[in-house]
Amino acid sequence: MKVSMSSTAEYSSQAAESIKDLNPNAADVLISSIVTSMVTDLGVVAPTSSGLLTFYDGKTNNSHTVDGYFVSPKYFKGNDHEEHKVVLTYGGYVETCKGANTFAIPGIYKILDFLYKNYASLPLDKLLEFPINIAKKGFKLTQPTKDYFQHSLKPLFMWHDYSKKILENISNDLDNGIVKLNKLSDSLEHLTNEGFNDFYVGDIAKEILKTIVNEGGHATSEDFTDYQLIEDSKFEFKYKNLILTGHSGPSIGGLMVLKYIEKLSKGVSIESLIDVYKNRKDSYEFFGDRKSFINKEIQNLTKSSSTIQVNTSDEMNNHFSTTFSSGYGSGVLCKNTGMYFNNSLGEIELNPQGFLGETKGDRLISNMSPLIIQSEDGITTIGSPGADRISSAIAQVLLNYSQSNDWKQAIDQPRFHVNGDGTVRAEPASLEMDKDVTITDEYDMYFGGVCVSGLNKDVFSFGDRRRGDTSWTN
Repeated sequence: MKVSMSSTAEYSSQAAESIKDLNPNAADVLISSIVTSMVTDLGVVAPTSSGLLTFYDGKTNNSHTVDGYFVSPKYFKGNDHEEHKVVLTYGGYVETCKGANTFAIPGIYKILDFLYKNYASLPLDKLLEFPINIAKKGFKLTQPTKDYFQHSLKPLFMWHDYSKKILENISNDLDNGIVKLNKLSDSLEHLTNEGFNDFYVGDIAKEILKTIVNEGGHATSEDFTDYQLIEDSKFEFKYKNLILTGHSGPSIGGLMVLKYIEKLSKGVSIESLIDVYKNRKDSYEFFGDRKSFINKEIQNLTKSSSTIQVNTSDEMNNHFSTTFSSGYGSGVLCKNTGMYFNNSLGEIELNPQGFLGETKGDRLISNMSPLIIQSEDGITTIGSPGADRISSAIAQVLLNYSQSNDWKQAIDQPRFHVNGDGTVRAEPASLEMDKDVTITDEYDMYFGGVCVSGLNKDVFSFGDRRRGDTSWTN
């Protein structure tokens, strides 16, 4: 079967290549790629990630969404209530928090379980063979990880004793150091026997919860067993000759893509884009029934004129787009599972209630926006990592594509991003020069990594030079 894959994770193509001879479908390649990136893309993503999935089912010719994003613990009854704030120079200036008390309940294994049970064709031990082996044999860091670790390695990943020991080689030599994750390899092998749901109810869950309790975190076994996916909370939006399908809530990412498209289609105005960003902060970042509210906002639009992305497509017209993240990383490494903890409760810019504020076990706020695009040419997937730059990056690429009908050209064109405080960062030639605009390098990873895959006359895929430029077909 012909399959294509694009990704911001550089080892994804090796994972896909490792199962090529077994005649994988798009779901098989996606599962192997996701798990591989959770091993190899340290700091950028971790084995306790969450994400969103948007996919097109070739049998039913329908698009669907699956929300597997982070959920806050119901109660904050752990021993550590201190805000362990860290300042990073990543993207100029970022504040985030470290420690086990920033851990939120991840949904990535529910997504993997959903994919495996409904769409995969190969046995689980075959799909995880590559990530199991590379975790044990060791690997060099990918370029996006090296770029991120320039800012985050010491403050976020070297304070924890076990993490410091595991990352000793790369702390001495970021370019050539080898990382070996034997415990993580063992955990993945365990999952091939017990299934992905073991993360929530089995031995993996028990070991993670031990570390959480010992280090003052707040998640409980009840939080793990109660975790549920949200399926088919979706929108369809017609933009020129494209029909976009994405998440209508509780994620705010899809809504923000549509708002950026609306503004950019009328011409670039920094003031209007600042208004979009402020509108997000003022109107959409809250807890409660965010799902219904955002769905209503998208309906109104229809009436008017640190993260990984993996996309896969196959010749049976199945298409998957997933974005997943572990935040900036908490620095905590679970000794008996080899799994790094996320720090989603500590992502200050996404927690309007404040650190350990009242969340009632709600889903945390996400900027992710994996999309399915239908057109006369066929089906295409698109998505990007990049925190609050996800929406502006995808919107700019969609606008570019609507003008050129060329995905590579649309992705390569220079990008810019306008923050709510009025500051602007821009790649060369993306905007007119201005004293208030910070010009970055070409293809700066700050502006995400928009990836596409699809099927028209044949399967195709395109990566983004800003983050790995990984593209594979068999």
